Amino acid sequence: MDLFSKRHRLVVGMLVLFVPLLTGAKGKGCQSPGDGGPGGGGSAGGEPGDCRPAGCSGQICADADDEVVTTCEWREEYACYAEHGVCERGASGECGWRPTPELEACLGGGEPAPCVVTGCSGQVCADADDEVVTTCEWREEYACYAEHGVCERGASGECGWRPTPELEACLGGGEPAPCVVTGCSGQVCADADDEVVTTCEWREEYACYAEHGVCERGTSGECGWRPTPELEACLGGGEPAPCVVTGCSNQICADEDVATDCVWLEEYACFAEHGVCERGASGECGWRPTPELEACIEAATGN
Repeated sequence: MDLFSKRHRLVVGMLVLFVPLLTGAKGKGCQSPGDGGPGGGGSAGGEPGDCRPAGCSGQICADADDEVVTTCEWREEYACYAEHGVCERGASGECGWRPTPELEACLGGGEPAPCVVTGCSGQVCADADDEVVTTCEWREEYACYAEHGVCERGASGECGWRPTPELEACLGGGEPAPCVVTGCSGQVCADADDEVVTTCEWREEYACYAEHGVCERGTSGECGWRPTPELEACLGGGEPAPCVVTGCSNQICADEDVATDCVWLEEYACFAEHGVCERGASGECGWRPTPELEACIEAATGN
């Protein structure tokens, strides 16, 4: 009985020692197809994780740790990745498909995807692969793209509308709308196309605009009052009031509070995030045209 117990303990001990080796042979200790080679990369100790095909149709090569969510719209070229794709980590450290001749030939010889007209109102020209979502607010100039627009890939490689004379003329020909005196008390100089609604609180300085004001478009392209010595003296020695952020959605930078309609546009969020409301060299209040603000507005409007 004692001999059996010793043998029993010996067998159990050997099994315990062999379990890690057995499990390692299944991928924990030895390299498996998913742990290295063309489709993988890295191990423990600070090395990047494996690369793996991802996406609804296996069309994306990404880090194994990344959560990738795509639409499930099938495209013919997705079959190329399954047939010829090698998902691996490149010299840049990013996961991606190895650009083999077989894959490139299957995808179309490296030719970019076509440009397409998209957006809720057909106002955006973008890559066919890009998912573009816009608001459905209609603007008159959108009709110009349908009538005169040529959606194509330019010299920069980006999709966009060809700037033809016909399209530019339809959009305004580069000629801005005239400046007009507006506001409840005639105290605002603005674009004729702008709908400006102000409170009707009277201030003494409003008389200065009627007596000395010249409403015109300055070198910045913005409409405003010409800062003549007569107007500045009448307003109080040339010291302008501070600029304020106003409008229903805080989308306007002006000398005073301005009431506007409350239709929300995506680009209004850019002013809150990147806007600097200040008085420019022309003397008019406005948003400082920083690269961050302009890029945000372009992304929000699709223009």
